[in-house]
Amino acid sequence: MREVDCHVSTTFLTDCMYTDYSLHMDTRFIPSEKFNVKVDGGDLALFRFGPKNNGTPVLLIHGVTSTNRAFQLFAQSLIARGFVPYAVDLRGRGDSNQLSAPFGMRAHARDLVAVIDYLGLEKVDVIGHSMGAFVAVALVGLYPDRVSRTTLIDGGIPLPLPPGMTIEEVLPLVLGPALSRLAMKFSTKEEYRNYWKVQPAFNKGWTSALDEYADYDLRGQSPEFHSSTNVDAVIGDNQDMFGESLIVDSLKGLKEEVLFVKAERGLQNEPLGLYPPMVLDYVLPQYPMLKLEIVEDVNHYDILLEATGAEKCAQIIYGDRK
Repeated sequence: MREVDCHVSTTFLTDCMYTDYSLHMDTRFIPSEKFNVKVDGGDLALFRFGPKNNGTPVLLIHGVTSTNRAFQLFAQSLIARGFVPYAVDLRGRGDSNQLSAPFGMRAHARDLVAVIDYLGLEKVDVIGHSMGAFVAVALVGLYPDRVSRTTLIDGGIPLPLPPGMTIEEVLPLVLGPALSRLAMKFSTKEEYRNYWKVQPAFNKGWTSALDEYADYDLRGQSPEFHSSTNVDAVIGDNQDMFGESLIVDSLKGLKEEVLFVKAERGLQNEPLGLYPPMVLDYVLPQYPMLKLEIVEDVNHYDILLEATGAEKCAQIIYGDRK
């Protein structure tokens, strides 16, 4: 594998593209083209990874405080299988962080219909990770004719509230770590990278792909660099994930099989994962169209942000490379 020099402009972003997708070795992989999609309130940022060709488009949806850069390695695995990956920055994140309320799953689903229309597609395969999986569920529930195939990666299934607790009581516990990071200021990019490097989720080692993941998220100027994610978006979206009947109704109303790919380990690399087996034993029978697949030796983050995890995930969804 070798890097090639590429023209960089406001539209064409690639400075680390490869002519060989057979092995990506956790190397940063920048989208090749950016698009601005008109949605309510302004422009939604959409990115294509890899070359534009006759491959099948796939729409990728990131998590609650993430961006399109979560899919760098996974995109390479898809390209190697003949697909053309498109990834959004959801409303309130990344290059879409100027978009204001309304937030929530319905608003994201409307934005993604605008993306599908912009691409000139009748329908498209949709893959969502973490909160992005909830967005995918809302999309297929509200606009089933626009989705060819849906895959949920370690998200998209509401977890039952702890006994005796309300949504208002649970949200601070769920959002606490994320909201704390979003309130922090950083003097340099390296300081922000160092914040991430010590997180248990990245105990397999730090890579240039993770540099890109952190660097892209950072906005502002020194000494007040900050995350691109809008706090109001996180709060609004999480309320929907726990309290909106749309997700439950959409999962119960599925007409075609949906793949639910679970990471064996959790957000902080804890052994039971975000969806512990005993919870899934209770929840999954309510949604008979979900098909469970477990990816071993990965956590909620490195299922996509580490090369082996990304490849395992792609293989489960689409089979062997071409």
